[in-house]
Amino acid sequence: MVGEHLVEGLRRAVRGRGRERERVVLILRSVIASTLAWAVAALVMDSSQVAFAPFSALLVVRPSVYRSVLDSSRYVAAVFLGVLAAGAAGLTVGVHLWAFALVVLVALVVGQASLFREQGRQIPVVAAFAFAGGTAASVEPLGEILIMVCVGSASALLTQLVLAPSVRFRDAEDAVRGFADSLAYLVDEMADGLREGREGLDTRRWVRIAQSLTATRENARAAVERQDERVRFNPRRVLMRSGSTVSLRTYREWINALDRASWHLRSITSTFDALERGTSRLPAQSEDFLRVYGGLLDAVSDVLWTLHEGRAWESVQVPQDLSQRLELAQNAVDRCREDLESGGDGGTWHVRGSMLTDVERLLQELQEGRSGAEQG
Repeated sequence: MVGEHLVEGLRRAVRGRGRERERVVLILRSVIASTLAWAVAALVMDSSQVAFAPFSALLVVRPSVYRSVLDSSRYVAAVFLGVLAAGAAGLTVGVHLWAFALVVLVALVVGQASLFREQGRQIPVVAAFAFAGGTAASVEPLGEILIMVCVGSASALLTQLVLAPSVRFRDAEDAVRGFADSLAYLVDEMADGLREGREGLDTRRWVRIAQSLTATRENARAAVERQDERVRFNPRRVLMRSGSTVSLRTYREWINALDRASWHLRSITSTFDALERGTSRLPAQSEDFLRVYGGLLDAVSDVLWTLHEGRAWESVQVPQDLSQRLELAQNAVDRCREDLESGGDGGTWHVRGSMLTDVERLLQELQEGRSGAEQG
């Protein structure tokens, strides 16, 4: 079972980009970094602490150069404090059981500092290892530990720089496209249902889908942040195509705009759900209004699918079709509002007006996303 799982993972890694390939690449980097660290450490000095070099290299190899730099700096600082704690006790009071307990206690407390993050646990580990191993009573082996740790971290960073991941925004592109498509699919479904009148209303489902857009937004933001880490300190940035005008800021602008738009869409679904289930004093809407509103959502859907087809987030040059679709959708809302005001239906005017405002604000958020991307 385990063997089949590994074989399938290797096949996926060979087939194309994905988590499996990233894991394979990370494993290869770790092997190269630890081997290099051991070889360099053996050349630098004949020491019994040489194992700290490959051990350190394995701990600081990460998927991105930026993350390796952060972790290596925290790790070296943590090891220094661990060695300092062990040496301070071993060189002053000697190696005793009560002193060991005191050293571990102090190291554990210091390791809780948020500055060290997950590397904070290395402070008590190194302190305990150095003290219980007998090296805390002499300055020389303590110094050798620090040298080996630096060799290991430097080997890991060198490996990361040489084998740095390629700078591609495909993950960020897919994340923003997925967010926009999620909104488009929901708007399409609502428009189709509203055109059928009351028989087509599935408000409970619409509310659940709208609420799930929060998780979609978080996934999109996480994908962009991971891409941001891949870019920082990456020497392959100089190899990026010179004609590229897109930046991660453009993706963030669109994610924020789509997020704000999703809030208005969530408000629309909640209003329909309240009307349909009779959980409020809001008056029921006519079949004609439902069909008209479905037409408005069709116009919104056209805008969202134009985002998809034009890949608006991949360039600061926003497709001209997007501007036209936004204008057409806004004109449709204006006409509907004029008809509503001239109709004079006092019983439902405030509800319908509010729902039209939600559509109008949704379009405004998409317009702001377009403007923000052009300024980015």
